[in-house]
Amino acid sequence: MLPEQVFHAWRQKITKQDINTFLTAVIVGFLTHMRVFVSDIPNHDGMSSLHFDQNMITSGRWFLRVACGISSDYTLPWVIGVLCILYLAITAVILQRFFRVKHTFTAMLLGAILVAYPTLASNFAYMFTADGYMLALLLAVLAVLLVEKSPFGFIWGAVALGFSMGIYQAYLSFAMILAVYAVCRVWFFGTELKAKWNVTWRYVAMGGGGAVIYYVMLQLLLFLQNTALSGYQGIGSGNEKTLMERITQIYKDFVVHTLQGNIMMQKGWLLVAAMVLFGVALVVLVRALYKAGSLKSVWTYLCAAAAVIILPVCFNVILIISPDVTYHSLMRYQWVLLPMIALVILDKHGTEICKGVKGQALVAWLGIVVSVVIAFQYALICNIGYFNLEKKFEKTYAYCLRMLEQMEETEGYYHGIPVAMIGVVGDHYLPSTDLTVNVTDSLIGVNGDYLFYTAENYQAFIEYYFGVHIELVPIEDMVEIIRDPRYIELQVFPKQDSMKVVDGILYIRTENKGEFN
Repeated sequence: MLPEQVFHAWRQKITKQDINTFLTAVIVGFLTHMRVFVSDIPNHDGMSSLHFDQNMITSGRWFLRVACGISSDYTLPWVIGVLCILYLAITAVILQRFFRVKHTFTAMLLGAILVAYPTLASNFAYMFTADGYMLALLLAVLAVLLVEKSPFGFIWGAVALGFSMGIYQAYLSFAMILAVYAVCRVWFFGTELKAKWNVTWRYVAMGGGGAVIYYVMLQLLLFLQNTALSGYQGIGSGNEKTLMERITQIYKDFVVHTLQGNIMMQKGWLLVAAMVLFGVALVVLVRALYKAGSLKSVWTYLCAAAAVIILPVCFNVILIISPDVTYHSLMRYQWVLLPMIALVILDKHGTEICKGVKGQALVAWLGIVVSVVIAFQYALICNIGYFNLEKKFEKTYAYCLRMLEQMEETEGYYHGIPVAMIGVVGDHYLPSTDLTVNVTDSLIGVNGDYLFYTAENYQAFIEYYFGVHIELVPIEDMVEIIRDPRYIELQVFPKQDSMKVVDGILYIRTENKGEFN
């Protein structure tokens, strides 16, 4: 077929609702995140990843290099940002199709909530890898839609899920939650028992097949590259916790993050809107089940009980694989599905259970208003995060400028002298200057006061933003240096006597007294 014929065939399959959802996601996405797309405000990892080939197979991310390679090996915020919004907008279209949304306004609001959710602020703080992660999300969501498209759709879904995990394993939770939703949908409102079991096993086959594809590809590529998993975040390493201890940890984390994670339901307007949305959605769902006669079936109660038990595990499935993982906000994007599913329930059943035009209009308007409030509040949280990230960069710039000046004034200093330093900022004795703690403290990448965690962070920042190369002492030598009395007696930078040349090495004490003694 000619290109024109192919595009025409695609265009025939695209609905007006698809277009509205896509455009809403694009517009809201750029309005929310434009600040970080057109700025140079890297976080601690970003400084050492301005040029990075993304070969992260030792962390299990065997397809990340290809996914991020689309935007080159350089951190190009605008190019990466455009790709991210494009991937997110397509994901929004897939989601509204998967949810079988009836009303255009609902589909548009789903797109708005998806692209404004606060964990994206963390994603875009790690701009160098954000486009790869958003492509992983798209593939995970596509996997569940493919299951319904043909009798053998679960095979293609498994392939999509396997490659999604090959980019970033955390979005497995997205696919699992959507699969549970699809299974519950058919068990709650389906008719034939055979059809219900057919849908169930197809999603199980998709998930299991995706895991097998991911594992086989991982082992094959590890073998071809003659390497092994690094143990990062507990990957590939053992753990003494029993299965029951891991399950308990999962349920506890789910409840704590949902109610106190400071992302789902911030105080004020967001908390009120979220409580209204979830409360009304629960009432609408129960009434819809009653009207459909589903409350008379024992299968409904069994399915509901199974969903309540399984869903927390789906949200936190990584904790089963790696219970010692630092489960930060980058891995918690799946919580965005909670308000989205609540909105879908109102869309599908809100008008059905209301008698009269006024009642139907009330439910419809209620869903729109609270969803707009939620999306707007999410966008505000993202921009508060970017505000703090920018201030972190400016404070770090000033900090490094003072450090360079003091280095050059230290007796015995010369350009290229070996430098012995830890890397953390010794600011515990100073009041925090972060104004956004109550909003950003759970958003890794945009929280905190400075960009530094390691000596390499200093090295990269000073090299890229001041044009001065620092030759760091190897880490194995630092083990001995930090025990040296001449290092220990130094004051904490920025005090005047925080630097000293010893045996041809410039000692710089950045960490607090006693931290490494």
